[in-house]
Amino acid sequence: MREKCFAPCHPAWFISGIICLLIKLWLVAPHDIMATITPHDDLRFIKQAMSLLSGEWFGEYDQTTLITGGFFPLFIAGAYWLGIPLLMAQQLLYALACVIVVLAFRQYFSPTLLFIVFLILLFQPMSYNYPVVGRVLRESLYPTLAFMTIGLAMGFALRTNGPWRKTWPWALCLGLTFTAFWNTRDESIWIIPSLMILLIWSVGNAILNRSNWIKILSLHMLVLALWLSGTLLICTANYYKYGIFTSNEITSAEYKSAYGSLLRIKSPDDEQYYPVAGAARNLAYAVSPAARELKPYLEGEGGTRWKFGWKDIPAAFFLYAFRDAVASAGYYRDAAETLAYYNRIGQEVDQACKEGRLDCRPRIFSLMPPWRPEYNAMVLPRYWDVIKQILRLNGFNAKKGDWISEGDNTLFRNYEFVTGEKVLPYQRAALNQTPKFYKHLEDEKTKVLDDIGHGYQKASPWLFLVGFLLTLGLTVKDLLHKRLTALTLFSWSIFTGIAAVAAILTLLCITSYDSIGRPMHTAFPLVVLFIIVSMLDLCHRYWPKVEEKLFMACARQSVCHDDKSTGIQQDTPV
Repeated sequence: MREKCFAPCHPAWFISGIICLLIKLWLVAPHDIMATITPHDDLRFIKQAMSLLSGEWFGEYDQTTLITGGFFPLFIAGAYWLGIPLLMAQQLLYALACVIVVLAFRQYFSPTLLFIVFLILLFQPMSYNYPVVGRVLRESLYPTLAFMTIGLAMGFALRTNGPWRKTWPWALCLGLTFTAFWNTRDESIWIIPSLMILLIWSVGNAILNRSNWIKILSLHMLVLALWLSGTLLICTANYYKYGIFTSNEITSAEYKSAYGSLLRIKSPDDEQYYPVAGAARNLAYAVSPAARELKPYLEGEGGTRWKFGWKDIPAAFFLYAFRDAVASAGYYRDAAETLAYYNRIGQEVDQACKEGRLDCRPRIFSLMPPWRPEYNAMVLPRYWDVIKQILRLNGFNAKKGDWISEGDNTLFRNYEFVTGEKVLPYQRAALNQTPKFYKHLEDEKTKVLDDIGHGYQKASPWLFLVGFLLTLGLTVKDLLHKRLTALTLFSWSIFTGIAAVAAILTLLCITSYDSIGRPMHTAFPLVVLFIIVSMLDLCHRYWPKVEEKLFMACARQSVCHDDKSTGIQQDTPV
C-alpha cells in the first residue's frame, strides 16, 4: 500500500485545535506555582534564571551551580523574556509537541483522524498532574522534551527520502530539541536506542530507494552538529564564567574520580540504599588526607541534616551531602580548585586500594551505587512493578488540594517575578480566605481534569496491551513477508523508550531509593503515544477506505504527488 495523500488541513481543523488548547489552558488556570526552600531543586532554578536575566550566566559558583544540565533555567528565563507565565509556557510547549506528532503523520492520515490524535495527546493527564507541574522542577519540562524529540525523529525519518526543502526543517528542529533534552537531565541516554531504531529504518529505506547519499548524510550530520554545537556552547560559557570546560560538573572526570573512589570501598556497613555508609567514610578518612577534611561536615550537623530520619545518609541524598561538605570545607570558591580537590580524593583512595590498605571493588566511573549479588533476584519483580506503575499512569492528581508554599516574602517575590505566576500562600488559613465563587469555579475545573485523567488511567493498561499485541502480530506478519513498515518500527521505537526508562527506574529502586514518582513522568506521554501509533498502524493497513469515509479524506487527485516528491512508501521493506 502506498502512502495516502491528503490536502492541507482545512482552517476549521486549525481553529478547532486552537479552541481545544484554549479550553485546556482555561482548565489548568487554577494551578499555581508552589514556592519551596529547596536550594538543590526549585529555588536553585529560580536563582539561576534570575542570574541569567541579570546577565550573570548561572550566577556565583557554589556546590549547586553546575550540578545539572543548564537548559531548564534557560527555558525559565526565555519564558520571562517572552512575557509568558512559566506554567503557560510549559503547556504551550507540550501542545507544540502534540502538533509535531500530528504533522509527522500528516501525509498518511486524514485531518479529522489527526485532530482526534491531537486531542488525545493534548489531554494526556501527566501534562496537568499537580503538584509536579506546579513545582519549578525539570520533571515539568523533561517529559515534553522527550516526547517532542521522538515526534520530530519520526517526522524526520518519514521525510529523509523526500525533497531537501521538506526535510531540513525537521532535521533542524530535531537537533535543537535533542540538544535541549540532553542538557536537561543526566539520564538522557535512555532515548538513544529509540532514536537508533528510527535512524536504521530511515537509512535502510534510503538505501533501497537509491537516494542521494550526500543529502542523506548532510541531514543526519546537521542533527549531530546542532547537538554538539549546543552542548559545546554551554561548555564554553561555563569555561568563561567559571574556568572549567563542562556542561555539568557531575559528569566531569574529576568529580567521578572522587565519587567513584568512595563507592569502591567495602565496609561492614554495606547494605542497600547506603552505598557510602559511615564505616566506608571512616575508612576513606584514614587513608586520604583530602577526604579527611570532610569529616567534620559529613559526620556533623551537615551530614545529619541529610539523613532525614534514616540511620545514615541514603544514596538519594549522599551526592548533595558530599558536595555540601566540600563547600563547607572551603573548596567551592574556584571551580578549577574544586575539581583539583575532587581529583585528589580519587587519587588518594585509589592508591590505598591499589596498595591493599583498603578492600575495594573494581574502579567505576559512574554515580550508580555498586551492584550487589543479592540484587539479581530483585530485578524482574521490581521491573515488572515499575512497568505496571507506568502503564497505570500512577500518581496522577489534578487538584491543588491543601498544598501550600514555604518561605518568606522575599522568596515569594522572587518566584512571582521570575515565573510570572501566582504563588500558593504559605499559610493554610489563607486558603480559606478565597471567595466562594472563585474557589467553586477552580474546584469545578480541576474536577473536570481529574475525571479526564482518571479515564486515561483506567483505559491505558488495556489499550497498551492491545497495542502491544497488535504490534507484535503485525511484526511477525511483516517478517514472514520479508518487510517491516514505518509505523510498526515507530511503535517498537516508542516501546523501547518506555522499556529503557523502566530499566533506569528499576536500577534506582534497587540501588538508591524507591520513590520514583517524579522521574516516572518521562514515560507517561510515551505510553499514550505508543497506543496511538499502534492503532494508526492497524488503521493504515486494514481500514483505509473506512478511514477515508469516516474522517472526510480529501480527494487524492488535488493533492497527491508521485512518490519521488512526497517521500516514503509505508510498505517499503527493510
